[in-house]
Amino acid sequence: MTGCAQAPTGGHGIVTDELRTGRVRVVEVSHPASLRLAAHVHESAKLWLLVEGAVTERTGIDLDSPAPFEVVLRDSLRRHENQYHPGGARSIVVELDPADARVRAVLAAGAFDPAGVCPLVALGARLATCLRAPRSARAREVDAAVGEILAAVARRRRRAPAWLEAARELLVERLAEPPPLAELAATVGVHPVHLAHAFRRRCGTTTRGFVRAHRVFRAVELIAGAVPLARAAAEVGFADQSHMTRALRRDRSITPGRLRPRSPG
Repeated sequence: MTGCAQAPTGGHGIVTDELRTGRVRVVEVSHPASLRLAAHVHESAKLWLLVEGAVTERTGIDLDSPAPFEVVLRDSLRRHENQYHPGGARSIVVELDPADARVRAVLAAGAFDPAGVCPLVALGARLATCLRAPRSARAREVDAAVGEILAAVARRRRRAPAWLEAARELLVERLAEPPPLAELAATVGVHPVHLAHAFRRRCGTTTRGFVRAHRVFRAVELIAGAVPLARAAAEVGFADQSHMTRALRRDRSITPGRLRPRSPG
């Protein structure tokens, strides 16, 4: 990739490398430990993949903690928030040109359902490998890898069933006291077993795991905003402060004390 070492990205991380082909711009970004990005949008659509480290991203009711090399499509002007974990992260971002026919096919393929897109880990890993190809072949190989990813994403863009979206919305709305599975299924009009299986298949987790992940994300926000720990735990539905601490250690490898804002001086 061409030299763009240590270029700032407006608080979103540090651009450590950059490559431009005829149709895409690809940047490699380093994100500091425990970086938190408030809700923001990007003018253009992007492909994003984590190379190393860990991050949790919230887009509406969607909460995603991608595995390394799993490809994520960020539609243009879609508000999202990011919480990088204590070890920081390194990622690759592909800026998509709407004039590119391959991109138009993706954007015209319907609503983007992150849970409905199979993890494109192999293609993401290939893109990362192409960025290390010999200079003479690098742009060509990167462009081809991006094309394969776009084609795969276009084939998998589809809207989740309305009842499943309603179930997820209800769980987030009632985060402190989520309805039991039977009540949730009755509310959205499906059998509890069908709901449980479809939820895991489409969302990659159980309803209980979905709730816990949202509780942890919200707890991080509250603690970083100087909300007392006991109050933060109660507000998001943890049984007590110790329960919240265990969840943070399990999901983020961090304690509430490390999240609390430091006094100046």
